Amino acid sequence: MELQKILGTLKEHMTFKPTTEPGDVILVGMPSGLFYGIVRSIDNNIKKDWFNLSFNLLVIPPAEVTWILRVPQMTGEFFTINGEDHFVIAVDATKLPKKKPGAEISMEKKLKKRTLTLVKDDAEEK
Repeated sequence: MELQKILGTLKEHMTFKPTTEPGDVILVGMPSGLFYGIVRSIDNNIKKDWFNLSFNLLVIPPAEVTWILRVPQMTGEFFTINGEDHFVIAVDATKLPKKKPGAEISMEKKLKKRTLTLVKDDAEEK
C-alpha cells in the first residue's frame, strides 16, 4: 500500500501533533516501512527556512538520522529522497485511541490459568 494511503488510514486511528519539537515521538514513513523515532534536535540549516531534523530511529540497532527539511515536511507533508516518498509526523501520545465497546477483556480472563491435558495414545503403551 502506498505511503499516502497508509498515513490517511493512520490519521483515522491515531492522533498526531500539528508541530514537531525536540523530545517528540515521531512516526517516520519510508519505502522500507514505518518506524518510530525520537527527535533529538531541530537546528537551523544554512539554507533559509530549512532545518536539520536529527532523530534516533527506534530500530535494532538504533540509528541516528539527520534530514534537512522544511517545517511542513516535519509535520506530515510528503517529500522525496532519491525519488521515493517519505514522511515525518509527531505522535500525540497524550491522546490515545478510544477503545470500542466490548473490545475490553476482563482481568479475570487475562489471568485465568491455562491447563494442559496430556492425551496418551493406547498404541504407544504397547
